Amino acid sequence: MSAPDRQQQLLEAALNVFSRKGFKGATTREIAAAAGVTEAIIFQHFPSKEALYSAVLELHFDTGDEDSWREQVEACMERSDDEGLAVVFIRRILEAYVNDTALQRVILFAALEGHGQGLARMKEQYAATFEKLVAYIRRRQREGALVEGDPHTLLIALGALAHQYGQITRIMNAPTLDLPDEELARQFARILLGGIRKSPAPAGRKGRGVAKAGHRKAKS
Repeated sequence: MSAPDRQQQLLEAALNVFSRKGFKGATTREIAAAAGVTEAIIFQHFPSKEALYSAVLELHFDTGDEDSWREQVEACMERSDDEGLAVVFIRRILEAYVNDTALQRVILFAALEGHGQGLARMKEQYAATFEKLVAYIRRRQREGALVEGDPHTLLIALGALAHQYGQITRIMNAPTLDLPDEELARQFARILLGGIRKSPAPAGRKGRGVAKAGHRKAKS
């Protein structure tokens, strides 16, 4: 097996083990067994477990479509398309859980273990886009299009439904909804932007309805 193919094999085995046991619980011996090689083979390609962990994160964070996603985000921001932006943002989170569930498990383990390297790599990946989104929310608040409140909190709220859905369906194995990700993202976006409480009818309209009903009763 060529060196690149062997490295790929080791990275896939390591991702599987890290996603089930976290960084602290995983051992290079177990990763070697999962790859069907000796532990010495791992250290021929990676000097330490930390280096192997870093390589796993680099490989799976580099999905190759980041530029396309950022272009979609920026296009929505340029035309002040709040709902479109929410859909793009939420769909990205949903797709992450569907396409790379193991990586999401690794990230959760990093948070639970307080593993700074894993969390720092995630923050580095999305920091620039996150700050652009925060700046967009501030602008739309000044324009009166979005409610007042801390922009960081609003952005976290925007992604909360998608993360919750991804975790309970892809990590906890709860049943998924019978909806494609695009439609699910649109429904989540509408709920988050509009809320779930139905607005009451205007008082004047309600009063007219009561008056008409009384008039019909008197007439009869």
